Amino acid sequence: MSSYITIQDWMLGLGLNTSELMAYAVICSYGQDGNWFQGSASYLGWWMGTKRKHTVLDTLASLVKKGLVEKRERWERGKKMCDYRPVRRQVRLEHRTGAETVPHNAIDNPIGIKEINNKEIHLSVEDFHKQHRT
Repeated sequence: MSSYITIQDWMLGLGLNTSELMAYAVICSYGQDGNWFQGSASYLGWWMGTKRKHTVLDTLASLVKKGLVEKRERWERGKKMCDYRPVRRQVRLEHRTGAETVPHNAIDNPIGIKEINNKEIHLSVEDFHKQHRT
């Protein structure tokens, strides 16, 4: 059995550290179509490269604070459980032919993110490729 997540180009423009990026990518992979990520802290920690539960919880709190994910608390067998899903935001994309507004986690490859989470990023397609060449 193999597990994988997708880190899409637009995620790299969010200014996240590695742990936040990995956790966000996992949550986005489960959060398609409005679903909630209900996995454990140890599962997220595996993707983040840590076994420290407080590191995972701090990372999740940071993603919530940044407005990238929303948190839902529920009780199951007397134990508090927390679920997460990506927040659907409108992102303005700059294209050579113009601009359009679409939900950022509903598109495959939005290179050239213009605006997200109420801050300007100003990233053209050419600049994106210069910054992310390996």
